[in-house]
Amino acid sequence: MDCLIEMKGITKKFGSFTANDGIDFDLRAGETHAIVGENGAGKTTLMRMLYGQYQADQGSIFVDGKESRYDITGALALGIAMVHQNFMQIEGMSIAENIILGHAPKKGMFIDYAGAKKEIGMLLERMKILRSPDTKIRDLCVGERQKTEIVKALYLGARILILDEPTAVLTPQETEELFHIIRDLNREGKSIIFISHKLREVKEISDRITVIRHGKVSAHFSSDKVSETDIARAMVGKQNIVLLQNEKRGAEEEICFSGENLWCFDSLGTPKLRNLSLKVRKGEILGIGGVAGNGQEELIELILGLRRLSGGSFWLGKDDITKRSNVERRKLGIGYIPEDRMTVGLSVDSTISENLICGDENAFRKNIFLDAGKIEARAEQLIEEYDIRGGSTGKKAGQLSGGNMQKIILAREICQNPRLLIAAQPTRGLDIGAINFVRKILLEEKEKGTSVILVSADLEELCSLSDRIMILYDGRSMGEIDSDEIQTISDGEIGLMMGGVSRMGECK
Repeated sequence: MDCLIEMKGITKKFGSFTANDGIDFDLRAGETHAIVGENGAGKTTLMRMLYGQYQADQGSIFVDGKESRYDITGALALGIAMVHQNFMQIEGMSIAENIILGHAPKKGMFIDYAGAKKEIGMLLERMKILRSPDTKIRDLCVGERQKTEIVKALYLGARILILDEPTAVLTPQETEELFHIIRDLNREGKSIIFISHKLREVKEISDRITVIRHGKVSAHFSSDKVSETDIARAMVGKQNIVLLQNEKRGAEEEICFSGENLWCFDSLGTPKLRNLSLKVRKGEILGIGGVAGNGQEELIELILGLRRLSGGSFWLGKDDITKRSNVERRKLGIGYIPEDRMTVGLSVDSTISENLICGDENAFRKNIFLDAGKIEARAEQLIEEYDIRGGSTGKKAGQLSGGNMQKIILAREICQNPRLLIAAQPTRGLDIGAINFVRKILLEEKEKGTSVILVSADLEELCSLSDRIMILYDGRSMGEIDSDEIQTISDGEIGLMMGGVSRMGECK
């Protein structure tokens, strides 16, 4: 195959930090080439140079055999486009309006809407999106929104697509549909760069794999000749790297937490939870699965007391906490690891010490003042215990990597000895080492008798850690998967539940 892209000796520094160090990478016509690596390994920086957002300090990029320097506009002109993990879409605008925004075709003095819609309609049909170009983005499901981003790239003439964590919020069926699209694009001669943490998917969809570690290429693999374990070892530089799993499924009979007949309506009167009931036993990990936007966020906020129930009740042990405030619920033993560690989990402009005592300040008071020595001693202890790398008591939390920020949150929540711990997407965006650390902590909490509600869009994570799994769709439970079924149930069956088919076979 001919090389469309060759990156030779690419080096990029930010001050004294070397993000990319002499990296070589190439992309052939009609292939899918995966890039994997831990957080901070240099993947994003490398792709930003290919996409034209950054310029290399050293090295060269060749497009179609010709050395090229370009910005983002120039990258699009060369046929290079990127589909971001977080969709860059305006929900109140139509599919067509989102696609032509900034690239509207003209017919004389006016925008050629008719011509654009015709072309976009053909692309939508090709992507098997059974929608009109006039459909509002807000009316699309997550999988359709993902495909719409690909349609936009193709409309703009892309022949090289960079897909950043494209399956992060998709059901198994939607992931398989995306893979069909990628294979069709490959057959047409288009090339894909596939960035993902999901090694099984990387092996399934890619032709070749490049592993980046500490800013350098640590390995090149042919996908059909390498195991997931070999890829993981190349990523982290360790011989023994296996993701931890729940080896002791099951829990005590004692109910730690329950929600009964839960209803929640938003400000427009739309139901977000519909007569939902759940129970979590002492020492149990209850997994909550489903495509994002099906009631998970509302359920978490209701349990924490950040949102008011429209109907139903909550019990923590024998205490009715339905009308208790967030502060009262925290004092009663509800801990929280939020999905958004940057804005909800931490105050990034505050020190590590300040973040570690947040919510537990009274334990560090000396008369009316905070005891600085006691705070520092606690922080030093937790920094060591939780291996918060690069951390010192006076350093700002925002200066740490994502994995180490997550460790601050884990340390703060767990040292307060929660009875119920809510973990929302606790490993999203983390590398294998940090994922294993988070899993280890959650499993240790389970062994201590803590009840855990694990909310995750990652099926592998849910099936590896949970004692039971409940799947949500449109605010309802599509059924539960018990501990003896977790290892045998197929992704397809779970995917049907995530798509609105209950375990009784009824479409909701």
